[in-house]
Amino acid sequence: MPLTTSAAAVRAAVAGAAGFGVTCTEPAVLSDGANVIVHLSPSPVVAKVAATTAVVRPDAAAWLQRELDVALFLTRQRAPVLEPSSEVPATIHRAGGHVMSFWRYLRQSCSAVPDEATIGSMLRDLHAVLRLYPGAVPALAPLRDIPVFLARPRTLLSAGDTSAVAAAFARLTAELDPQSCTGQVLHGDAGAGNLLAADTGWVWHDFEDTCSGPVTWDLAATTASRRLDSGRILAAYGDPVDAAQLAVCQQLRRLHLTVWYALYAERLPQHRRRAAELLATWQAP
Repeated sequence: MPLTTSAAAVRAAVAGAAGFGVTCTEPAVLSDGANVIVHLSPSPVVAKVAATTAVVRPDAAAWLQRELDVALFLTRQRAPVLEPSSEVPATIHRAGGHVMSFWRYLRQSCSAVPDEATIGSMLRDLHAVLRLYPGAVPALAPLRDIPVFLARPRTLLSAGDTSAVAAAFARLTAELDPQSCTGQVLHGDAGAGNLLAADTGWVWHDFEDTCSGPVTWDLAATTASRRLDSGRILAAYGDPVDAAQLAVCQQLRRLHLTVWYALYAERLPQHRRRAAELLATWQAP
């Protein structure tokens, strides 16, 4: 399938929103990676257009709809989350061959990263609310991206890269405790970058990877970072955590990140150096 360009995603977002009376004269790309995120200025609406995600998620619409459903539930529970747009129906929309969802535009008060105490305590509180979610979510859905990516004929990976990633995936998934992979509904991608600083305080966003699984999957998103103090995050989270399973999830998250940077590199050449660095970490010494 052809790779999505930022310009094509913007055109599709503007066209899709126009059908609901959303005026956009100055579209602004807020980010371009897994999806193209477009502020449909001057309207208080943001479009999330599937881009890189569609390469390994042919059912991208299902992922985006699940995100909307979870965000609506959390909003009704008064959890601190980014809300779907009130100006467009909270369902999946299509325009120009693209799949998209629409969200409320929330102005960032700053670009700072939350501290470890904030991350840990907010994740604990989020998990408590998510335990009440009545809908069905798949177990550790993001991990499906890895075998789908490895099976693709078009990739920038060498044969050695492919073999190393496949071996790591088989080894690490075998080390997961199967009994811990169901039950708790998770954010799915609870990194510090998915906490947005709004005027009202920190809010969670980007629930596209929401799934069920061990809490260690969500905790690994920040405790695997060398820029954050994992001990302080875990202390703020408060609940006991299986250290061995956390270590496995941290490695799986790094592997997942490796695959995603390899995907980004196909569409966005500026990511090729980082993709190569990550791939090198899985090669045998």
